[in-house]
Order: sequence, then structure tokens, then C-alpha cells
Amino acid sequence: MLRVLGPKRPAFLVGSKVDILQLETNSRLCKYLQRTVRRHNTEAHEQFSSRQRAWQVARERYKNYEHIHYSSVVETGLIPKKPASSASSRFSLPNPNWLEDYEFYAGNARSLDGSEDKSIASSSVPCSGCGAHLHCHNSSYPGYIPSEIFKGRTETELRTIICKRCHFLKHYNLAIDVEVPSSSYVDTISRIQDKFALAIVLVDLLDFPSSIWPGMLRVLGSKRPVFLVGNKVDLLPRDSNSYMNHVRSCLAQEFIKHGGGQGMNIKHVSLISAKTGYGIEELITQLHNIWAYKGDVYLLGCTNVGKSTLFNILLNSDYCRPEASDLVPRATTCPWPGTTLKLLRFPILRPSDLRIYQRFKRLFSERGQRAAMEKLRRDQAKESKGDTSAAQPMALVGRTFDRRNVVNDVFAMSSGIKPVTTLNERRAEYREARWVYDTPGVMQPDQLTPLLTTEELSLLQPRKMIRPRAFRMRPNMSLMLGGLARFDLLDCLSDERQLEYLKVIVFASEQIPLLIVDTEHAETVYQRYLGTELLGLPISGHDAGDAERIKRWPGLQCRETDIVITNSERNIGKLSCDITLSSAGWIGLLMPLNSECHLRAWTPLAAGVYVRKPALVPLADRLVGKHIRYSLAYNTSKPFVFQK
Repeated sequence: MLRVLGPKRPAFLVGSKVDILQLETNSRLCKYLQRTVRRHNTEAHEQFSSRQRAWQVARERYKNYEHIHYSSVVETGLIPKKPASSASSRFSLPNPNWLEDYEFYAGNARSLDGSEDKSIASSSVPCSGCGAHLHCHNSSYPGYIPSEIFKGRTETELRTIICKRCHFLKHYNLAIDVEVPSSSYVDTISRIQDKFALAIVLVDLLDFPSSIWPGMLRVLGSKRPVFLVGNKVDLLPRDSNSYMNHVRSCLAQEFIKHGGGQGMNIKHVSLISAKTGYGIEELITQLHNIWAYKGDVYLLGCTNVGKSTLFNILLNSDYCRPEASDLVPRATTCPWPGTTLKLLRFPILRPSDLRIYQRFKRLFSERGQRAAMEKLRRDQAKESKGDTSAAQPMALVGRTFDRRNVVNDVFAMSSGIKPVTTLNERRAEYREARWVYDTPGVMQPDQLTPLLTTEELSLLQPRKMIRPRAFRMRPNMSLMLGGLARFDLLDCLSDERQLEYLKVIVFASEQIPLLIVDTEHAETVYQRYLGTELLGLPISGHDAGDAERIKRWPGLQCRETDIVITNSERNIGKLSCDITLSSAGWIGLLMPLNSECHLRAWTPLAAGVYVRKPALVPLADRLVGKHIRYSLAYNTSKPFVFQK
């Protein structure tokens, strides 16, 4: 019947009184059974409310993790992805005989690593990747090349070769340890003291004030003109339309506070992204307007702040002479700190009135195109569901003077012209030239980078715009940022009343797992899960060397005194301050009016812990979703807004 009429055919049921009574009896029986089962369940769980039972279900996930209240790995089930070069294959090269990558290798090496030869004098030619002078004396010194490649090479040939360390960084993403004393970094950049030159000081916006070298004022002097440049602005969350003005103000304030003098010598403050090109054109315009052609320009800053990347971008811009762009080699860039060991340089294009006018015409003609691209990106960001690629600030770096006026073809060998492959700095046109120098990075004691491997540094660096993660923390709870930092909430009072919880917002790479535990058991949990997926960093592989490294890990130490934060301002929805945790990230506190919090911060060797007021992203609460029921966490939302 059902097959003929169909499941949705309207029909009337016609039957006898006996059939109808039978149906009513079956219906009553079903309702009776349902009430019986419901009453049985209520009697079995009458000591728990529905919320308590739901909380127990949520806590079932942590039954095998004692003293842990929240874990990003347990909640999401996502284990941080390790880079392609895992611990087991970290030192396996695509080409075991890597000497064959060099053009001048003849294939007569005694071993696959090449051999040293102390009898051959070192050259005066710097490595085009790091700037160290090339030699074949000792493989542990900067600028080393195996003697099979170095021997018999002319100066012109050596200028086309990079050292062994830069070769491994460029082709295999492996960092070879070399013996470079920290004092040599300071000695290298100290030459600026006796020169009339401009200092472009780069600061990592994700790691300041830890990326501000405290001895900067001693090297630069109090009257040295300074361009303060904050890099990696594309990775900062966008909490308002005017967020960059606030970031610029915070950067200048922290630079003055931590070794920048009185701030009178700061001529300009720029926010750039050396990765996406944002802010580079504006920086070049300000260099032309303020500094012009008065003297040399030095790129200064701590390790891994992006100096070499900025050097390479300026090399292909209007700030470099067109004929030198193809002749000056690019600097080696890598997450590993201390890539540049000596000074690299390129000549500056003199900003005459005609050239500035031609550059202005190009920028003016591109204004409509840039505005259309910005509008398109903003619309895509609004329509997308959390996609940050369209919301990240980016820009194209163009060239007004594209290339040199080629008089002779470099390949015209028949006419007797020798190809020009390197820049001859001794030529007459370069004697009075001004130069841009890429200086080696100085190791800041507050940075974690010397303790981490290349794989761990790639996980520590955010790959896209930071997505703030918020939590409710009760007093006597601790939050761990992997195995790199720990934050204890000891006490929190408001109007002399104990607060039930405090809302904290974490700004760190999504590859760093987060863990919330009881403070009294925090050290036990840390030692138990160090090197596992729950803490992520540092990475512990299956090799014996990795196990030994975990044993040598310095652990976490706290400051001698606890941190006391008071809030007496009515800033509704604004973070009161930031607590920086070295290079691991920072934590923002959303404190109520007339409140006081006692905190304790732990990092390796207790380095890099600072209180930053005002907060760098004060309206980050806009970027956080709703609270997750029966959890300490909040939903993550878009890391950007387009509103005032």
C-alpha cells in the first residue's frame, strides 16, 4: 500500500473500534515505558545537575592527563606539524656530494666534505651571502670553502662563490655552526661611531622590547639620526582601522625606554613588512625627503629581525643604482640567527630633483591601481571566513629606473667586450658614492633563538596573521606556551574582593601548544610532558642526540620578584597591559576597574619578561569569539576587523 500511495500521500485511517482501541493501548504502553526509563535515569543521576553532568563529560577527555585543565592539543586533536626535515632526516642531503653544486668543482675531493689547506693564503674577497672573507684554512671559521674549490680561483671567480655555510643555508636549509665571538659583532658595527651616517634600526614587532639591543645608544651615540623601523607588521592582528598609529606609538615609546636615548634623534618611525613589501615605498620616500644623499646608511638590529630581507628589497628598488642591482649578490636569508657575519653593501641612487619628480609621477600613476587592489582585498577579507591572506597588509615595490642604459650587450664577446658579472667598487663613479650596509645581527640576551634549532625557529615564527586565543584563568592556575614560557596567576582582587576568574589573551604562533594546569603541580606537569606533543617545543625526536638535548634544556626560571599589575582606569573592553614572554609571544590582561593582580612569569634563564603599557593590541577582545561552555577557552574568531 505504501509503495502504491507514496510516503507523503494524505490518507484517512478507517477501521473497527477494536483496532482503534488496540492502537491507543500500544500508545499508552510506549509512553509508560518512556516515563519509566526517564525516572530510572533521574534516580541514577539525581545527585548531579545537567550542567555538572555536561562538565563531567567535558572532563572525560582529560582523565589520562592529571592536573591539566586545558590543552590545545587534546581539545582540537591537532598535533603541531613538524617541518619537512624531521629529526630522523635532518642531516640527509638531497645531494650527498654537495661539492658538485659548485661550478668550479673538478671532482677530485678526498672526502665528500672536502679538505682544508692551511698553506693557501686567505683571500680579501667577501662571501656574497654573509660577507665573511673566503678561505680554506678551517671549516669552523666563517667564509670557509673546501680547498678543492678555493685553490686556483681568481678574484673575479671568487666573487661569484658563496661559502659552505651560506650554501647549506640556501640549498638545504641547514645551519652550520661557526666560531664567531659575540664581541666581533659589536666590533663590526662599531665603525659607524666615527662616520656621519644614518642608522635604520629594525625591531621585530612580535618580539619587542626583546629585539631592542640595550647597547644601541652606546654604539650610535645620542645625536645619531635614526630611522626606527618595525618589521613584520603583516602578522599583527587588526583590532581597529587606526591600529597602526597605536603600534607606531608603542614602538617609539619602548625604544626610548630600553636604550634609545631621549627620542630627539628619531627622525621617522615606519612600519613595514619585508616579506610582503608593505611600507617599503613609503620608507624610501622618507629616506629621500629627510636624509637625501648626506651619508651612508646602516641597517642595524638584533638577530632575525629581517635586516637581510630588507637589504634585498632595497637592492631591487629605487634606492639602489640600477646598474648595481644585477651585480650585487643577494644576502642570505634564513630563520637561523646570525646569518650575516660581515658587512654587505650596495650604492645608493642619488635622489636628484628630476629623479624624485619621475618617481613621484610613477607613484601617482599607480595610486588608482593600489586603491583598487586595497578595496578588493578588503572586500575579500570581509566575505571570507577567517582567511587572513586578504587582510594582511601588502604592497608591490616598483622601480622608476628599471635598469641601466645598456650600451653594450654583456654577451657580445665577438666585439671583445668582457662580460660584467661583479660590481667594481674602485671605479671612479663609486668613489664618492653613498652606500647601504647590511650589518650582522647582535644577539640579545632576552631572545630564545640561540636555544632553538632551525625546525623549532620555523614553528616559533607565525606563518600568518596572529589569531588571539583567550582563556578564563582562575587564581592559582598556570598557562604554558609550549615548553618555552609559563604564566602564573597568583591572585586577582577587585575592590578588595577575590575575582572568580581573569580573562587573558595569548598572542603567539598557532604552532605553539597551550596548556593550563594547577600552579602547585605546574613543575611536575612540565617535567612529565617536556618534549612531547602536549608542549611541542622544544622538539624531541627519536635520535639519541635529541634526548640528550632535552636533558640539557635549561628549563624555566622565574624573576626574583613577582609582577604586580593595578588597573585604576575605566577602559571598557581594552586590555590593561601586556606581559612579554621572551620570543615565545606575549599575554594581554583584561582587568576590571580598581583591580590588582599578582603574577609570575617563567622563561629560560628568566629572560625577556617585561610589562608593556599600553597593550600593543588593546582592542583584542573584539577578535575573540564567545566562551565555550564547560571549558576555560573562548572560540577563536577572525584576527581582523574593519571598523573604528
